[in-house]
This record gives sequence, C-alpha cells and structure tokens, in this order.
Amino acid sequence: MSVIEMRSGLALAITVLVMGAGLAPRAAAGADLIKVEWNDPEIQSFVSARAAGPARSFGASADEKLANVQVPVLAFEATPGVVENTFRGASPAAERDVVVDEQNPVWYQLVERYGDMTVSVEADLRVQHEVPESYPVYGAERRGGAEAGPEVSVFDEQNEDGVEEGLIAEYTIEKFGVPYKVTIECSASAKEQCRDTGQIAKDSELLKLVRANPPPQ
Repeated sequence: MSVIEMRSGLALAITVLVMGAGLAPRAAAGADLIKVEWNDPEIQSFVSARAAGPARSFGASADEKLANVQVPVLAFEATPGVVENTFRGASPAAERDVVVDEQNPVWYQLVERYGDMTVSVEADLRVQHEVPESYPVYGAERRGGAEAGPEVSVFDEQNEDGVEEGLIAEYTIEKFGVPYKVTIECSASAKEQCRDTGQIAKDSELLKLVRANPPPQ
C-alpha cells in the first residue's frame, strides 16, 4: 500500500471519528454556518429539473447519504481529463466513497479512486472550516485566455525515509457562497500528471451540481 493510499484511507477514517467525537455536536449546538445562496439561479433550475425526473445516482447507499445534505453537492460530471491522460483514455472504473455525518449533514466528501489516482471533492458549512483569506479561492467570474481557471497548488508526498512517493494537487472554488476543495492524489507512477496544473484547472469545468436540498420556505 502506498503512502497516498494510506493517507486517503486514514483521512476518511479520521474525518468520521472526529465528527463523531465532538465537532458535530458543537455545530449542532449553535455554531455559525456559512449561508448558502439557495436562491442562485443554478440551484433553482436544478431543483425544478429534479422535480421532473430523478437526479444522477451514485448508488443506493451514496444516494441515501446525500439525500439530506444541507450543502449543495458538486461532483465531476465525467472522468476528469487528468485521469484520462494518465490512463490514455482507458481509465479504470471509479471506486467511490461518500462520507457525511448523517446526524449533522452540513458537510460532505466524495472520493473517487482510479487505480493510481484519487480525486475528491468536499465542502463544509461550518464557519470554523472556512479557508483562510490568504488561500487562493476561484470564484464564479472566469478570467479570459490561458490563465482562466482556479489556481492549483501541488505538493510532494514523502515516506518516513524522505523518499518521494507521489504528488497531491489541490484547488478551491467558490459557488453558492460555499468553498469547495478538490484534491487529486497521484501515486509515484502517475505523479507527472499531477504536475499538469493546466489540465487540472480545466477539469474544474466538469464540476456540476448533483444534489441540492433547499430548506423549507
């Protein structure tokens, strides 16, 4: 098992354990939450379309978890180009995990694993988890030309002996007043693809609304 695989599994486990250990009760007890822009035309259009037909399914278990999430859910509508490039168009089927706190569904994490690459999207309404002002956040207004897209940060992963194992690429976009963090983890054999920040930024266009559960009026 690679360091990145261990990191992904551990991150999911820690997320669930920490939520169960005390963060969820504090949020439920009255901590401030990010105000979702539920009147956004994209959300309203999605809700109207959903009334006429079912939303995209992620599988029965995942659909059940997402049914009551209080944050609009973004996910990639197709396999990201950085994944397609890694596997030369023959990318393996995604193995998907959806993590939420069903007792306090103000956050979600959707993780898809493609062989040597893992792609995750997450959002959290708890104000204490907002990104710092210094962190680059890409909003709804796109810039023209080759620089259009979010700013992507790339980090090296190392094992305990200091040997590089792979790379992690991250960026954050903001929609509906909510910051969404995208993380791409590449094993050593796929690390060069994680350096392709242009492709990763372009793939952000594939992020689409897949769930929206506005509060009752």
